[in-house]
Amino acid sequence: LRVGADVHTKFVATAHSPPLSSLIDLVRRANDFDDDGFGSLLGEGDCAPFDSAIRPGIRDIPDNGIDENCDGRDFSLSRLPAIKEGERVEVPEEFDKPWNILLLTIDTVRYDHTSFGGYIEKRKRDTTPHLATLVERSISFEDAHAPSAGTMASVPAILTSRFFHSGIALGPDRRGMPPVMKDSNQLISEILKSAGYYTGAILSHYYFNDWGMQQGFDTYDNELGKHNEPFKVTSHSLTDRALEWIGRNHKRKWFLWVHYIDPHGRYVAHPGEVSYGSSEEDLYDGELHYADKHVGRLLDELAKIPGGERTIVVITSDHGDGFNEHGFINHGMALYRELLHVPLIFYVPGANPRTAKGPVSPLDVVPTLAQLGGADTAGMSFEGRSLLAQILYGKDDMERVVFAETNYPKPLRAAISAHYKLIYDLKSNVYQLYDRRVDPWEKRNVWKKDRPGSDKMKAALEDWLERVYYARDFEANQVTRGQLAGVLLDEAPKVEHQVSASFDDQRIRVLGYDAPDKAKAGKNLEVVVYFQVARPPSGRFKLTVNLWDGDQFVARGRVVTPAGGVFPTSRWRAGDRIRVPLTVRVPRQIGDQISLAVRLAGTRVDGQGAAIGKSGDGVILGTLAIEGGALPPTPGKPRKRRPGKKK
Repeated sequence: LRVGADVHTKFVATAHSPPLSSLIDLVRRANDFDDDGFGSLLGEGDCAPFDSAIRPGIRDIPDNGIDENCDGRDFSLSRLPAIKEGERVEVPEEFDKPWNILLLTIDTVRYDHTSFGGYIEKRKRDTTPHLATLVERSISFEDAHAPSAGTMASVPAILTSRFFHSGIALGPDRRGMPPVMKDSNQLISEILKSAGYYTGAILSHYYFNDWGMQQGFDTYDNELGKHNEPFKVTSHSLTDRALEWIGRNHKRKWFLWVHYIDPHGRYVAHPGEVSYGSSEEDLYDGELHYADKHVGRLLDELAKIPGGERTIVVITSDHGDGFNEHGFINHGMALYRELLHVPLIFYVPGANPRTAKGPVSPLDVVPTLAQLGGADTAGMSFEGRSLLAQILYGKDDMERVVFAETNYPKPLRAAISAHYKLIYDLKSNVYQLYDRRVDPWEKRNVWKKDRPGSDKMKAALEDWLERVYYARDFEANQVTRGQLAGVLLDEAPKVEHQVSASFDDQRIRVLGYDAPDKAKAGKNLEVVVYFQVARPPSGRFKLTVNLWDGDQFVARGRVVTPAGGVFPTSRWRAGDRIRVPLTVRVPRQIGDQISLAVRLAGTRVDGQGAAIGKSGDGVILGTLAIEGGALPPTPGKPRKRRPGKKK
């Protein structure tokens, strides 16, 4: 019997209500009959509630006729979806020129709020008339998705074609500022400079001060963003500076990056300019119109400057903004359409203008410009793809899946195809699937209700997570450096108490543990258990440390998924050394010695090590002395009466 399997309701509860989340945990424990960490109520999906070897998250052995992971069918290798690669084409001879390149990133531009994105029809607002004019002579991608939902993560990703949290080498965190990008990163400025370009950047936000983006730029001008001034208006000055820079360098082969910050909150009115009203959304539209005016001025003047006729113009944005489509006004904290769907425009003189279909990403800017600019990228690795097939050959890639990420306030990852969007909460292990064809604003979660879509998108996301998010790169992967720091070890640990035991058909070996010599009754006991992985584990096992007195269970510790929930056992790889801190509360009424056991719910102890517990998924690590314990009263012993009291 499966009850309450409304995953949308469960998602709302776990994401937005701590009390309801706690209640769900209580119900889960109450109906976890086989003690495997999963229940059959509230959408937990344990299809075999009395068999701990069958449950969600475990490996489904292919083609054996058994549905081990409760997804409704036995896994078959013949049903794995094929992920098609983008078509690599060469630059035609007529486009093999010494191009100038102008890259404009305009902050916080929602595609659906642009004149060419349907906003005139929707709201009768012509917010971006100059961009619309450019679109008429360009290749405009109607389905571009930002790599993240905020400036800090998206802009570095656009300039490197690497995901910020999972592929860019960063220095230590800085209070109120993004961490510095290290010299080991490869920026578009460096790539084009190696191809003979004179490179410049003209910027407008304090983030760009000493961010590590200067490398590869011959000139780097962030004078307009020297201080944190959220109400400052800069578009007019940016255009002035850009035109001055181009005019000064028009005899060179140049690359210029300009970042327009004005559409970013906080929004302000522009006296003497078009006004749509006083609400946040009205002011935002006014900001778009103001920025568009000065971008248009730059493009108009560029056409008049020598070399303008051989200048490629690329325009995109780092993210959008929310206006209560999903209950928030702002950005950064989610991966819904209003935050990710952005413009991506390529103007290449001589290329046939059109609207290109199929999912793409601003991460595609770097490999595309590198190819158009004649740069040698042999040995370089990009997350984006060159879009020359779409730009110069008129081909669309409708089978591609692109990805996005955010870590604020919790780690979310998204996979986006022409048909679906899948959003995954790594800590809660909750999925949201949206059918973009019938639900473009992502309101109705059809995860598991649409089985083919769920399977296809999860396979694509899993492949990307394994390749990028869980890359064992201690230099460039912020997951490895951040969440996995102190959990995934790069050398053999020095263990206080060695143990010989293994789990999961000897896939996971227990190396030992660290613990104090004595534990205090009534207090938390902190234990660290070390594991080494011989082969990839067969499933997602939850860890806990328990206390035993002989064969009598005494206390259960807090159930843990390592690294705050983002590094489950299903992500462990052969050769990994794992350090897992665990906690258990020592009862007040307890003897003077207790046994310490580690448990991996849903698997079994094998090889060396004596199994303990009804499921055989725990093993004794060692014993501890107890301070301050008090044994409970002996059952049946009469209590003494107080003097003067009648019965």
